[in-house]
Amino acid sequence: MKVFYYYYFLFYKNVLNDDEPHLLTTLALGASEGVFINGILEIPFAYYFGMLLNMWLMIGIVVLIIGLNYLYFHRTGRAKEIVKIKPMFFSNHLLSKYLTILFFIITTSFIFWEPVLIKQMIVEYNRCHVLK
Repeated sequence: MKVFYYYYFLFYKNVLNDDEPHLLTTLALGASEGVFINGILEIPFAYYFGMLLNMWLMIGIVVLIIGLNYLYFHRTGRAKEIVKIKPMFFSNHLLSKYLTILFFIITTSFIFWEPVLIKQMIVEYNRCHVLK
């Protein structure tokens, strides 16, 4: 997560020229992690039980992750340490950049394809259980 934090930070600092890149980094990284965790939880619920996770539970997970990131990165001072040490995957800037972009794309894509998959899983679950 340190590498992702650092490269999200660089995006907000250098590309968007934001005044509070640490805050936006925490929010964006927390949202990405929250969407990913929600997707990982919701797929088995739909497949095995034919049910959706509660909307408020999913929002709560995202808010909880953002809060935990705030406590982990800001309250401890790790955010500034991370920016100073400039962590990378395998000491490779280009690899780190591409993996961070890939992580962002994958977690963001959950917002678009996961509801379609979940709906299909629930329809299939109901179809199979009605026939029994």
